[in-house]
Amino acid sequence: MRLRMAFGKKDDAKYIAHLDLTRVFERALRRAGIPMAYSEGFNPHPKISFGSALAVGVEGEREYVDLELKKEDDEDAAAVMSALQGQFPPGITLLEGRVMRPEVKPLMAVLNLAVYQVRLPLAAPLPEESLREAILSWLSRTQVNYLCFSKKGRQEKDIRPWVEKMTGSVQDGWVALDLEITIGNQGSVRPEEVAASLGAMENLPLTLGEMRIRRTGLYICHNGRRRTPLENSDGAQAGGSAAVEEGKEREA
Repeated sequence: MRLRMAFGKKDDAKYIAHLDLTRVFERALRRAGIPMAYSEGFNPHPKISFGSALAVGVEGEREYVDLELKKEDDEDAAAVMSALQGQFPPGITLLEGRVMRPEVKPLMAVLNLAVYQVRLPLAAPLPEESLREAILSWLSRTQVNYLCFSKKGRQEKDIRPWVEKMTGSVQDGWVALDLEITIGNQGSVRPEEVAASLGAMENLPLTLGEMRIRRTGLYICHNGRRRTPLENSDGAQAGGSAAVEEGKEREA
């Protein structure tokens, strides 16, 4: 049984690192008594795979995970999710799940768009019209070089190609940015890099040290159409979606 689930990762759970998140799911499966499928070889590991990694400290409203379980394919996904939800730490909530057909491609192979909300406090007043002009100026550039730090050391990279869309508003002394960013095997850009670049290049009074970031969705975009990896057109077996009421009550 290959189960694909959407889940939320909020509040204190946003500090769980991506590698540790696999252990969280593995532990929850064990506690719920749900048998996992394992890889072959000298070091077998449970077949748990996520979509695009979420940075530590960033909340995720709708993340995705694939689980391979030793269960019948026709078993109700809602029953599995209900048993699993009570085993997670606060902040992780299962939202929806579907049993996927074997031929469906992995999440990392199909997800190519991430949507973020970024909020930054202002160090000085900023008219909303000035913010809009700054965003239009940034988007009009064909190249935006940004100095970042990686395992290879200091590197300057062009981050403009990865930003599909950016809008913003000023709300009670805060700047709210909505970003659509291309993701995938060819690379990407982090939302904090975009915000820092916007502030520096357009001389905006943004307080980067108090930035708050939330990823609101991950999508598959093809020929101008956007869809989630749980839609039936991606190979899901109908009738398997469910909202987990226990998880909603727990998070509340």
